Amino acid sequence: MAAKGVQGKRGQKTSGASGTRPATGPARPSRAVYRRRRLVVTLLALLVVAGLVWAGIVVVAALAGDKDATASEPFETAPTSAAQPPASKAAQEAEAEPSPKAEDGMCPPAAVTVAASTDAEAYPAGANPNLTLTVTNTGAEPCRINVGTTQMEFVVTSGSDRIFSSADCQDGAQDLVKEFEPGAEERANFTWERLRSAPGCTAVSSNPNPGWYVFTARLGETTSEKAVFQLD
Repeated sequence: MAAKGVQGKRGQKTSGASGTRPATGPARPSRAVYRRRRLVVTLLALLVVAGLVWAGIVVVAALAGDKDATASEPFETAPTSAAQPPASKAAQEAEAEPSPKAEDGMCPPAAVTVAASTDAEAYPAGANPNLTLTVTNTGAEPCRINVGTTQMEFVVTSGSDRIFSSADCQDGAQDLVKEFEPGAEERANFTWERLRSAPGCTAVSSNPNPGWYVFTARLGETTSEKAVFQLD
């Protein structure tokens, strides 16, 4: 009977042990759930990286656009070296104004032209050339010119040889000041008798030979171009 009692107690212990088993915690996620979470995290990371890349591209493009605009600006706004600024009204009026004449009313040398001419291109033996000096006021305003014999000279040369000058034996030279309108001209004639002359009216024994000669006229500071003629 005692043995049965002991067995009964053991049976109670066995029964009591099964009644006090600890409760289990929350269930662990399955592998499928882990895979889904990793996939979501990966996608989010990719989106973040893509956003950063896109933002960088936008910034670089903006900076490049600013540089292009800055580089092209001088070509659009800078004037070309060949362009000339328009002349001011004052400058245009100054150019249109005629050149002032001297205080005494005399023509400036730039407004006086002198021309030399002959009445023929060739002269037979015994014919004397008629030399003509023509003076013209080429200025824009009336002015005065001294056309007296003190200012005139008729010169004949042959190569480097000075043949004749009307000033060599001139006697009683006088001044003669005249008013010249713009474009007006005066003529003075001198008949050359085919004789040589020398400064101071020194006597010259030889006479010019047949050949080509050059006549130049001078009035004051102005000398004419050459007029060529022939003596037979």
